[in-house]
Amino acid sequence: MDRSLYANLKETRASAQALVRSVPPSERRCMHHKDLSPLLWHLGHLLYMEQQWIGERLAGLEHDATRARLFRPDGLRKRERGARMPDLDELTRDWTDWEGRCVELLGMAESAHPDHPLLADDFLLHFLIQHHGQHLETMHQMLAARALALDAGDFVPPRALTPIAPPLDYQTWPGGSCEIGDDSRHHYDNERPRHILSVPAFAIAQYPVSNAAYLGFMEAGGYHDDRYWTCEGRRWRESAGAEAPWHWRRNRHGSWYGVDHSGAFELSPTAPVAGLSAYEARAFARYAHARLPHEVEWELGVRMGLLRDTGQVWEWCDNRFYAYPGFRAFPYRGYSMPWFDGAHTTLRGASSISDASIKRPSFRNFYTADKRHISAGIRLCRQPYPLH
Repeated sequence: MDRSLYANLKETRASAQALVRSVPPSERRCMHHKDLSPLLWHLGHLLYMEQQWIGERLAGLEHDATRARLFRPDGLRKRERGARMPDLDELTRDWTDWEGRCVELLGMAESAHPDHPLLADDFLLHFLIQHHGQHLETMHQMLAARALALDAGDFVPPRALTPIAPPLDYQTWPGGSCEIGDDSRHHYDNERPRHILSVPAFAIAQYPVSNAAYLGFMEAGGYHDDRYWTCEGRRWRESAGAEAPWHWRRNRHGSWYGVDHSGAFELSPTAPVAGLSAYEARAFARYAHARLPHEVEWELGVRMGLLRDTGQVWEWCDNRFYAYPGFRAFPYRGYSMPWFDGAHTTLRGASSISDASIKRPSFRNFYTADKRHISAGIRLCRQPYPLH
């Protein structure tokens, strides 16, 4: 076992516990967004995952059906979870007990099963670190939803955000063969296998779309101009009542500002816009006489050094989440396979609150097109010559 990896795992545990402690006890069971589970559930789920994979699958401990019912994603429905959660003191005691046994159990498993595929190249530690990091990001999203619910609408930014035209900073791939994906042992199954593709020429924006450019879309009537929206997008827009990014608010003076897990803040004109659904991203792309990139174009752009400022927001791609040729599920079918359903859209990159363990060119995120709470933005793509 790589001790530095285990230290990293301990840091993610401590971070999750600190996030739960950062809110009053009365709010730790609350849902501030229909898609985001209470903070206490995430803390219990992280513990359950370690006990399941290390305790049950490697060390042969008895299955805990009660804990599984509480903390498996397919156990309680999200809206039922808050009332059923143990309090923080109980979960902290459970964590303390587990941390006292975890290293010993890993050592016993390594001695008894030196060739186990979960132990090869410390796969399981990498898997848990990445899993925990993704939940930490979701917990930050929950805190952002809480801050939005508490926002009084009276923040006055030092400078008003002003609109600009869509960006024109495109970089060109001339077309040809390339390798996509990554066969590294500790990466997720949907990133494998690495394979060769022939990719036609395209031009991709060097930088993500900024807050100022997105305000230009808004002030040009983009949310009300049906030319930019698909039929499905229009239905979503009308149902959601969307007129601005998810975390933008406007004060009584008419100035826009943002709200995240830390509270209200000034929207930097050059920072990448976030808080968008795929429908909004596609509408902006049409407004800008462009399109969203296919995820292959995005990954190729990163590998060829064409992209700048990745890792600040998730970037919507214009394709459904799909299995690569030769895909094999590992370490279980449920991580990727259920989401190759035609209903999930791929996102690439990462956000500013993403864990370092998943910030790599081959990492693939996936959500349905309506999700806005995931800190997702836009990078434009088009044919090598301007569209008319």
